[in-house]
Amino acid sequence: MQKTNNLGQNRKGKGGRSFQHSHAFMRKVVADYLLGSQSMAEVAARYSVKANQIGHWKSLFSSELEQRTILPTVMTEEEQKELDALKKQNEALLKKLEYANLQVFGLQTMIDIAEEQFKIEIRKKSGTKPSTK
Repeated sequence: MQKTNNLGQNRKGKGGRSFQHSHAFMRKVVADYLLGSQSMAEVAARYSVKANQIGHWKSLFSSELEQRTILPTVMTEEEQKELDALKKQNEALLKKLEYANLQVFGLQTMIDIAEEQFKIEIRKKSGTKPSTK
């Protein structure tokens, strides 16, 4: 159960009593109730709140939450092409990242071997000052 101190979360801007729970918590509970398959009483028990509180919060936040959860059911042809292009770009970037990580590993291994064989420190220690030569 998330509670907040009186941080100005008064009802509808009036100087009345502050909410006992944060707005984020109330929205989450209402979203779980609206999007889930559990009854209001079951959701209330899960979050240790009263069912009538969920009903009140629902009236406060349901229109806001319903607007957020409405997703387009069908993509236009242009959106589908853009999605496919982004997927290809993502795959290419992942391959480049994998190659770059492999390069870094190889270079670090080379430095380790060089330091060991030639008994010189190649990597800079943190906090060292540049040479004055």
